[in-house]
Amino acid sequence: MNLVLNSKSKLLISIIVIVLVLGLTLWEHFNGGVSSHHFFHNKNMPKISNWWGLLSIPILTWLSLSIIQKRKNKNHEEKTVSRFEIYGFWGGFLFGVALTILFYNESGFSNYLLLLTFVFALFIPIYKPEYYLGFILSMLYGFGGVLPAVIGLLLIAIYAIEYHVIRKAFLFIINKTRPLS
Repeated sequence: MNLVLNSKSKLLISIIVIVLVLGLTLWEHFNGGVSSHHFFHNKNMPKISNWWGLLSIPILTWLSLSIIQKRKNKNHEEKTVSRFEIYGFWGGFLFGVALTILFYNESGFSNYLLLLTFVFALFIPIYKPEYYLGFILSMLYGFGGVLPAVIGLLLIAIYAIEYHVIRKAFLFIINKTRPLS
């Protein structure tokens, strides 16, 4: 599958996301009311309504797709989405689904899964927008449109620092302490 990422395809994907978010929000509205979630699952923190997902998710979808498009599109050619970007999207999506399921089962394993990503971030560049987009879209049903976006931004900032600073420092130290043959 060769998906060319241009303004038309970004608009089409964003419209599909808008329809999905609107459908989910309307389904919530007609089945007991639109949910609201506290930050960090703490009753002392403010509640964020899932209605905000109608604004945040389409904007973040468009921005993520724009970053993916511009990443390799320096000479103004059409950008074809690579299989690694598709794998990254599905990896972020599956991680978000697993995290949501574990969180709502209250097993405590969601904390361990989240900690595992910090290990992955040393080896895999999971700070990229395709991972983020998959993550926020997969957590939309469980947490709405704002909490995954905010938590995801915080996580990708940490992952980027970890991948570009800590990993490179670690590799530098290993290369300097390796005995010469």
